[in-house]
Amino acid sequence: MKMTLKSSEEIKIFILYLLDRIGYPLSYSDLGTIIIRDGVVDYFAYCEYFCELVEAGHIAESDEEGNPLPGVPCETAGGEASENGSSDGLNGEVKYKRPTGDDLADKNKTYVVSDTGKLIARSLSENILMSAVREKSYISAMRHLSLEKRGAVCDQTFERSGENFIFKCSIKDKEGVSLELAVRADTVHQLNRMRLNFDDKPDVVMRGIVALLTGNVNYLFEE
Repeated sequence: MKMTLKSSEEIKIFILYLLDRIGYPLSYSDLGTIIIRDGVVDYFAYCEYFCELVEAGHIAESDEEGNPLPGVPCETAGGEASENGSSDGLNGEVKYKRPTGDDLADKNKTYVVSDTGKLIARSLSENILMSAVREKSYISAMRHLSLEKRGAVCDQTFERSGENFIFKCSIKDKEGVSLELAVRADTVHQLNRMRLNFDDKPDVVMRGIVALLTGNVNYLFEE
């Protein structure tokens, strides 16, 4: 049965969790595609709560290195500009400028989770979000985002082992090793097939291995 998050707190934590877990900046539209693709959050809820998270200082625009940029303070009820981000949870006072429609439509503007957002995502997601929802959504996100877009580097080598070959392949991104595998190939033909398939679709290879190891083999066949 498909689970749909309803409460504002759950949806905000879900957005923070995925953006934090993915680990690199995304535009508003790319993150939205990931957030709503499995039906866990609807489009209008994503639009509203994403902007609220920016206002609260839990999501920030990123620089070219993927670091959060300082938010633009907005006026408080007393007419004074706030200088610091919200630190009192998801429902704290709004202190940063809400992104405009042009901001959200700009594919060159990317966003990351701020330090306060990371604290919320990592401390509350385990208690509020079902583990199955978290895992399925993260795998779906990784499938949607190409390895190239994630800045991943794919490598492969092979060596002789008696009459056989050992094929080795790896995928590394800024978080470190995503995949490191060594497999015996009994023939040159088998070795060449391994090399060609990994070179052509490294993301599919990684997805298949993760799916098999976790027992989620349905992910191999989902679009």
